Amino acid sequence: MLNAIKKVPAGTFLVPMLISAILYTFWPNLFQVGGLTEHIFGGSGTNGIVGAIVFCSGTGIDLKKIGYVLKRQGVLLLVKFAVGVGLNLLYISIFGLPGVFGINALAFTIVICSINPAVYLSLMQQYGTEQDTAVYGITGLFSIAAVPMIVFGISSGGGMDWMPVLSTLIPMAAGIAFGNIDPNFRSLFMPALPGLTMLMGWNLGYGMNLIEAFQAGGAGIIVTIVFYIVSVIFVVIDRNVLGNDGSVGATFMTVAGLSVSTAGILGSIYPEVLGEYVTAAASETLMAVVITSVITPSIVAKLSARENKLT
Repeated sequence: MLNAIKKVPAGTFLVPMLISAILYTFWPNLFQVGGLTEHIFGGSGTNGIVGAIVFCSGTGIDLKKIGYVLKRQGVLLLVKFAVGVGLNLLYISIFGLPGVFGINALAFTIVICSINPAVYLSLMQQYGTEQDTAVYGITGLFSIAAVPMIVFGISSGGGMDWMPVLSTLIPMAAGIAFGNIDPNFRSLFMPALPGLTMLMGWNLGYGMNLIEAFQAGGAGIIVTIVFYIVSVIFVVIDRNVLGNDGSVGATFMTVAGLSVSTAGILGSIYPEVLGEYVTAAASETLMAVVITSVITPSIVAKLSARENKLT
């Protein structure tokens, strides 16, 4: 069975996520029995699993080879940040918070700013290097509310809560320290990533109601199409500027399951301004999560196969 799952692009994440999402859609309380069962299978253990993955992947960052990471992922992530902040501020200034075509500014901002680190990790385990895999923790900064907070902080003149960023960077920094103090820690923790990826896929899926996702309808599909159009720039930069196969850039064409919760977080920070848009934004983001999780792995697989054929 596992070999069959591995044949699917990002299968170690995608297959468990889809199975658990189907179960959650029809039996949302199936694992709500408390204790270990709920934490492992019921979705409530997601943060712990993500934290473990951030730490383990951090051990794989070899500071002696950090130049590779900065040259490829570093450049792409800086572009992602600039595009995410700039494009969303432009969208808000032109269309206001209600947006256009049913896509409110909250939904647009969350989707455009997001990267699914779980899909990134699963794909890099299949098609990338150990250094590519180790950058998981940094990509995770784009799955939480950090960048959307910056966007709405700027647009509203408010402040920025840096704690979500720090809570991601601390376990990653600890992992980097352990992995570089003694490479044996790298050998100990890095092999845990495939199994943790499957558990993360299951936990993220067990919180996705597929019926609610498809209720987003046309707006959810449109914002996903716009997301893909905007994200082409990362493939172009990865291939034509950085001289790679474009596969890492293509992994940025994913929306994180964790980003669905960003609507509620921002709604609680700016209740009078964003409160009325939270429900629609969450549904549209969830639609983008489902679509990109299914389509993007195939794009990455084709880019990688094309490069291998050329070489």
